[in-house]
Amino acid sequence: MTELFENLGINWKLLLAQAVNFLLVLWLLNKFVFKKLLKFLEERKERISKGLVFSERAKQELQRVEQARHLALGQARREGEMLIAEAKNLAQKQENEVLAAAKAKHEEILKKASEEGVVMKEQMVREAKIEMQKSAVAIAEKILQKTIAPKDQDRFLKEALKAL
Repeated sequence: MTELFENLGINWKLLLAQAVNFLLVLWLLNKFVFKKLLKFLEERKERISKGLVFSERAKQELQRVEQARHLALGQARREGEMLIAEAKNLAQKQENEVLAAAKAKHEEILKKASEEGVVMKEQMVREAKIEMQKSAVAIAEKILQKTIAPKDQDRFLKEALKAL
C-alpha cells in the first residue's frame, strides 16, 4: 500500500495528519458551531412559523374588526337618520305649537282691541251726548234767559240733567 501511495505521489503521513486535522476540526465544529447553528436555525424556524400563525390570526382579527366596524357604522348611520327624523318631527311640532300660540295671541289681541274699540266708542258717544246736551242747554239757556224767570231756569236745568 505504501507503494501505491508513493506511485500516486501521496505522502501517507501527511494524509494521516490531514485526516486527523479534518476529524479534529469536524469534531470542534460539531461541538461548538453546528449544534448552536442548528439550534439557531430551529429557533428561527419556530419564530417564522409563529409569525405566520400570528399574521394569519391578525388577518382574521382585522377582518372581524372590519366587519364589526362596518356593522357599527351602519347602525350609527341608521340611528343618526332616526335622530334627524325625530328632530325634524319635533321641530315641525314645535313650529305648529308656536304658530298656534301666535294665532291665539293674535286673536286675543284682536278681540281685546275690538272690545277696547267698543268701549272707546261708547265713551265717545257718551261724551258727545254730554257735550251736545251742554251745548243745547247753553243755547236754550241763552234763548230762555231773556224770557224765563230764574226759578223756572233752575227747574228746567234740573229736569234736563235728570233726563241725561
